[in-house]
Amino acid sequence: ISAARFFGEIFAREGIEYRILESAPGRGNIWARLRGDGSGRPVILLNHLDVVPHDARFWSLPAFGGELRDGFIVGRGALDMKSLAIAQLMLMLNLRRERIPLARDLIFIGTADEEAGGRLGAEWLVATHPELLGGAEYLLTEGGGNIVDDDGRVRAVGLSPVEKAPAWLRVTAVGSAGHSSVPRPDSAVNRLLRALNRLQGWTPPLKVTPAVERYFRSLAPLLPPADATRYNAISHSIADPEFREHLNSDPATSALLRNTIAITRLEASSKINVISPQALAEVDTRLLPGEKIEDWVRELTRVIDDDQVTITPLLAFASVDSPIGTSLREGLGRVVRRRYPGAVIIYPVLAGFTDSHYFRRNGIHCYGFSPFVAPPDRLGDGYHGNDERIGMTAFTSGVRFYREVLEPLLRRR
Repeated sequence: ISAARFFGEIFAREGIEYRILESAPGRGNIWARLRGDGSGRPVILLNHLDVVPHDARFWSLPAFGGELRDGFIVGRGALDMKSLAIAQLMLMLNLRRERIPLARDLIFIGTADEEAGGRLGAEWLVATHPELLGGAEYLLTEGGGNIVDDDGRVRAVGLSPVEKAPAWLRVTAVGSAGHSSVPRPDSAVNRLLRALNRLQGWTPPLKVTPAVERYFRSLAPLLPPADATRYNAISHSIADPEFREHLNSDPATSALLRNTIAITRLEASSKINVISPQALAEVDTRLLPGEKIEDWVRELTRVIDDDQVTITPLLAFASVDSPIGTSLREGLGRVVRRRYPGAVIIYPVLAGFTDSHYFRRNGIHCYGFSPFVAPPDRLGDGYHGNDERIGMTAFTSGVRFYREVLEPLLRRR
């Protein structure tokens, strides 16, 4: 709620219409709007106000200090995603202060709870206040992915129209309980460990979905000719064992071509000398666009092959694709050609997920787009890690880039 109030105070001072909405005590969401003349459908700027936890023992600066060091802004959320929220805020403020006439409403939405799945944020807002979406045509949020050489040459700007879908699962094993002085081979913990070992030892098959194929085709012009040919026809190229091995050697590429499994939480007995009757694990799996959760659970159940182990979905939803043949894409292309001659537009499939899916269900075209374009050593790093940071130059240039892309889409002609 404090982050929502922070934005609310600024909007109030600037005379911008806004509302703060609490989905639960202390869980604040904020909505604000600049009105257009209605000749075009609204554009939503979406960000999330929450961040992941941190461990101060592993940070060299206070995680919420927002301190500037060596040309970087350091703090939790610097990349994910307070920097983009401020870029969105600055667009709102500049358009308001300069009294730019708008054809479309520009809507700012900051949500709670994205890092936990969005149920008290985007899901709640869309379900309880659909009128605040205004029949929007477009939504921009985090994601995308730009390619910049070490020498600063911009090769590609990313516009992400689709994401893999989360399938967060609880794996529960039951077994014999008792005193731990008498070990039991069929204990819940032993069953769970065997089940998890089977999951770890199994590699989901490679699959080329249409969205992933489109992404690699957009990437192909940046590659050497031999690689470009293979990536341009990746659905055929993966039949080559050598090429499959090449794809599997890169975890990021591999994650776009198969469903993934990451074991993240374990829980069993509350005491060291008690064999618990139940043990559980939470497993973060991600599904390719088009995959169904029911089919995936059946497949994992087959792999585990133990009737004393069950799988329960905790969070799962279908992946929805947004079109790329739009006026927003055309406008981005014009700005990129002017700003970064020779760069191409690529269409990444995000291995993670954002709140976009809640809005895509309402027919809104949603895209991940990052205006922060810089060489790797000046962009920043630390997503969900220690000393998260963003380069100051990348940030300030990104604020300007964001406006260059959106103002022509918004401005009254």
